[in-house]
Amino acid sequence: MSDFNTQLNSQSLAYVEELYAQFVESPGSVPQEWRTYFEALRNGNKPQAAGWSTNPPFPQRTIFNPPGGLSVSSAATSSARQLRSASMQERIDQLIRNYRVRGHIAAQIDPLGTQNPIPPELDPAYYGFTHDDAQREFSTSLMGGPEIRSLQGIVQWLKTTYCRSIGVQFMHIDSLHVRQWLQTRMEESGNKIKLEREQQIRILSRLADAVVFEEFLAKKFVGAKSFSLDGGETLLPLLELAIDKLGNEGTREVVIGMAHRGRLNVLANIMKKSPREIFREFDDTDAHLQYGRGDVKYHMGHSHNWITMKGAPVHLSLCFNPSHLEYVNTVAMGRLRAKQDRFKDFQRETGACILIHGDAAFAGEGIVQETLNLSELEGYKVGGTIHIILNNQIGFTTNPHESRSTTYATDVAKMLQIPIFHVNGEDPEAVAQVIHLALDFRKKFHRDVVIDMYCYRRKGHNEADEPEFTQPVMYKIIREHVSVFDGYLDHLLNMKGVSREEAEAIVEARRVKLETELTAARRDSFIRCEHHWGGTWSSYHGGPIERADHPDTGVPLETLSKLAMLETELPEDFQPHRKIERLMEQRRQMASGEQLLDWG
Repeated sequence: MSDFNTQLNSQSLAYVEELYAQFVESPGSVPQEWRTYFEALRNGNKPQAAGWSTNPPFPQRTIFNPPGGLSVSSAATSSARQLRSASMQERIDQLIRNYRVRGHIAAQIDPLGTQNPIPPELDPAYYGFTHDDAQREFSTSLMGGPEIRSLQGIVQWLKTTYCRSIGVQFMHIDSLHVRQWLQTRMEESGNKIKLEREQQIRILSRLADAVVFEEFLAKKFVGAKSFSLDGGETLLPLLELAIDKLGNEGTREVVIGMAHRGRLNVLANIMKKSPREIFREFDDTDAHLQYGRGDVKYHMGHSHNWITMKGAPVHLSLCFNPSHLEYVNTVAMGRLRAKQDRFKDFQRETGACILIHGDAAFAGEGIVQETLNLSELEGYKVGGTIHIILNNQIGFTTNPHESRSTTYATDVAKMLQIPIFHVNGEDPEAVAQVIHLALDFRKKFHRDVVIDMYCYRRKGHNEADEPEFTQPVMYKIIREHVSVFDGYLDHLLNMKGVSREEAEAIVEARRVKLETELTAARRDSFIRCEHHWGGTWSSYHGGPIERADHPDTGVPLETLSKLAMLETELPEDFQPHRKIERLMEQRRQMASGEQLLDWG
């Protein structure tokens, strides 16, 4: 940039400051003219550039002293053209920066289709550009990709990178080096990943695992609580992609903490807990084995030895979950830290912690902030935790605007110098890009990463709840919404990546397997698999408390029936919703013994 008169002014101050910060970090990364200028500043000399030296080593040129015999009018025209060009370039640089800062607001991250108002500073018209400027070319040397692009090309690439199915918050990070690393990775690729057909089939298969498992539970155990993953099925391919990438890059221990939502699905399809054992827990056939534990099936922990597609071993540990949301976070991190210390992994490179949060809990539970605060302290850090927010955009029956004062559920994480990736959970390939980039960031900088995966909850908080009572508009949209499996299948069919026959075979194989597992679980000859602890825990036995008292807690049946009937009485002047009326009638029949009890 040779004409400093036109480049340096009050409006370009932010641009010059950022360029100087880039020069301090890496002098060779800025153009030669700017490097010379900044070196002079740093050495305490006056910058030797036009308009900044009182005794320039070249003839001063003004409209009153034009070079080479140019007329005054020609010199004035040339100067005006340069000034306008520099001003337009400056506005382009501001446009690019604002997409980096504010592009996430316009990103299409909600699978239910809600869209925030697009910030005006993302519109070229905000900077004075018109349709006539669409093909005008500008320098994009500070942006990934070609160094010269048209205005139209610049805007299209920025929208692709920052406003598609991925929205990224990273400009709050102080380090220019970290910001530039993220910018380069995203802008050079358009924030996209190219998947091979085999990888696409694996994603489709994991989605099938999730969908078929939830459908099977709903059909075979009607009314039973499972806190299903319906609407958030992309969690399974996300976890598989993460574990495989971690394992292939040297991670040998992964500790996972999560709450109840989708936990049974993760137990069956990621942790590889035998489905027949899960089904047996639904039937409560082995209740005596749980005496003294007071736990439920969707809080159980498990461990599994995972083998990646490239043959690398990874030991997975899913922590038992306390009923209090988010309290497992520090337990999981402490468990990993203990493993790292035990095996003298003081660089924190051979283990990883994955925490799966709910959106309302991540914003609302104070222990989240406490956990984040510990994340980079020498006595507690684990090399970067992978936070996954299973964002179903509702907390039990509470809408986001009624439960938090922030734009995003993840805003508390901006206390750290880390990126926050918001991604549409119904774009599995965008999710693949995000987990790939997030893990690369974690590996390079040893910091936490946050993935805010937007999805929805197809059913109520649990299977006995009716969500249309409190969110009728939202659930009208959800009722008509196709599953992520069907959506991704349509995408692959259109791309000729899979045939419908292949997809049907994938689904049918899973249904047959679950039927076989259920049949085995209900056999009288079923033998429960005993879990043998290994390693440090080989001498631990656990089990019921043998000497605990067994008081008689029974109540006469007549008393229970009377109390249950009283619960169904409604005020005479109260007109209930038709579903409430039907529910009350069903409960009367249960109370009188005409119908089996629905324990939900």
